[in-house]
Amino acid sequence: MAIPRIPASLREIGGSETVFQLAETHAAALGESADLVLLRVIEQHRSSFVLSDGVQNYQGNAHPKLKQKTAVLKPCVGDFVWFDARLSLFSQVLPRQNALKRAAAGERHAEQLLAANIDRVLIVCGMDRDYSERRIERYLALVQGSGIAATVLLSKADTRPDAAEVLSALQQRLAASCTVRMLDTRDPLACEPLRLELPAGSTGVLLGSSGAGKSTLSNTLAGQIAMQTGAVRESDGRGRHTTVHRALLKLSWGACLIDSPGLREIKLTGEEQIEQASFPEIAEYALHCKFRDCLHEAEPGCRVRRAIAEGELALDRLHSYKKLSAELEATQKRVAAQQQQGARPAQKRLRR
Repeated sequence: MAIPRIPASLREIGGSETVFQLAETHAAALGESADLVLLRVIEQHRSSFVLSDGVQNYQGNAHPKLKQKTAVLKPCVGDFVWFDARLSLFSQVLPRQNALKRAAAGERHAEQLLAANIDRVLIVCGMDRDYSERRIERYLALVQGSGIAATVLLSKADTRPDAAEVLSALQQRLAASCTVRMLDTRDPLACEPLRLELPAGSTGVLLGSSGAGKSTLSNTLAGQIAMQTGAVRESDGRGRHTTVHRALLKLSWGACLIDSPGLREIKLTGEEQIEQASFPEIAEYALHCKFRDCLHEAEPGCRVRRAIAEGELALDRLHSYKKLSAELEATQKRVAAQQQQGARPAQKRLRR
């Protein structure tokens, strides 16, 4: 029996001082264990994981007790775990600093974990026929609801002559929310400013539709063909899912980046703080409305409507806020109903 080991080389793949301090506390609680070592999950496949100490990779699997947990508690790329090399198993996950998640597809509400322990999300959106300002706002609501900083990257500027105008319009629209950049994901020099978004020791994750250029950007930043890329269909501008699993890549300057399959559906979890996180300018104007419960419709003294009339705020921005707010409220009601329904059998047993 030995004290669980915490390799210093984890700093190569996002092991921050916070992680090391947390790991030491956790290791003390574990006590003497059978040759456990702290590793980071760098790839997630259907039936197995690839883990790393920053130098060496290991093939392993989660203990069956972890597989029985709800989706949001199961291990994912970005997690730090205690790995038993003799059994090729891990059964303990280090408490997360944060988690990026969305609601899974389907009528019944369930959450899907996308990545853990993230410093910044890079939302990649192609400026071709798949481009939508409202889709970008939806991504931001999801990301900022997890308390993670975001940067929007517009790719494929060569597909439209008005790229500069599109960039300017989005920058003005999201000025209070995040940074917006336009770049050629194939050009290393054009991608150089991203070092400011992902400093050494940090972990980023790429989000966006299939075909937006996420894997191309991963390869450019990694300086090698780390992720497969594919052509985009002419019929609808959509890409094929060439990235079929999430993978964490080491970047030359000490940061790391998680590439992930394209998201076809961006459903809110119900935990997002839409107003404060994604629409801070509307939240600021709303503070000065005459009525606290102002709906920003036709109420007298509505500061939000005045901002629209005076050209300070785009009407479509308010429409987007209201649509996402309505969806968030509906999701919260669905979650509450499911929780209440799930509690009924237990209550019946208690009465017996």
